[in-house]
Amino acid sequence: MRKNLPEIFSIGIFIITSLFAIFVSEILYQAQPSDAAPTSSSGFQYVILYIFVAIAFTFVVLYLARKKHMNIIKGVFIFSMAYVTFFIASIIGLVIAQTELEYLIFIFALPAVMVYLLLFRNEWYVVNISGFILSAGIAAIWGVIIGVWAAVAFLAAFAVYDYIAVYKTKHMVDLARVAVDESLPMLFVIPSKRGLKYKEMEFDRRGEGKESGEADTLMIGFGDIAFPSILVVSSALYGLSNFYAFAFLPMAGAVAGMITLYAFAKRPAPGLPFINSGAILGFLIAFAFFR
Repeated sequence: MRKNLPEIFSIGIFIITSLFAIFVSEILYQAQPSDAAPTSSSGFQYVILYIFVAIAFTFVVLYLARKKHMNIIKGVFIFSMAYVTFFIASIIGLVIAQTELEYLIFIFALPAVMVYLLLFRNEWYVVNISGFILSAGIAAIWGVIIGVWAAVAFLAAFAVYDYIAVYKTKHMVDLARVAVDESLPMLFVIPSKRGLKYKEMEFDRRGEGKESGEADTLMIGFGDIAFPSILVVSSALYGLSNFYAFAFLPMAGAVAGMITLYAFAKRPAPGLPFINSGAILGFLIAFAFFR
């Protein structure tokens, strides 16, 4: 059990992220129901667009890394994190702030603290917090906007892309190496022992996180948590009359996919083919028996 604690913690991160994303999405949907269409299929137009954006973004980051323009990359990541944190704070503030002043303080203070931590206290736990906010925010927003069937197509497409990017072109492995070497907030980092500093971690040729050559450190991409959470959110909103089935079956399927990934895949391994497939299967079971 102790040996598998990083894997167990990563599963816990996914479950908490999905639950928080559902919470945020319900606030968003209730606040602007006319702008949200969780049962529509209008989101199909975004699937191909997001794949092209993901591919382009990956190669831009790798190009800038080779040209030693890391300040540009870090600036883009920190700005993106600040924006998503502000957006999430603006949603959560609707239910926790009692006055307009409290609301304004909250929505500006939270992203300011996050930017400060990423700039001056950039340890693995800070990266994990930022990843939690980013993953939950993406899942909440996209889960509401694109609709459940577009979410299924989205997860299927990115599962194929992740497989190609890790096993064929291998550029996703290069991207992960850059993220670790430059301390970019792109990966959840779960060390296997206490007191480990981010700068002490290395990225070896197999793509595993290492503690100065010692025990493995589990690293899992933000997308491996965010993307299946999108389907959890869209499924929960789709099946409101059977909320628990439509929320927890995709979540359980994704967890089963994570367990399968950790049990059978050799590192570095693409997580999305396992996790997304489990989430899709969980949704289809809910759709078949509880719609």
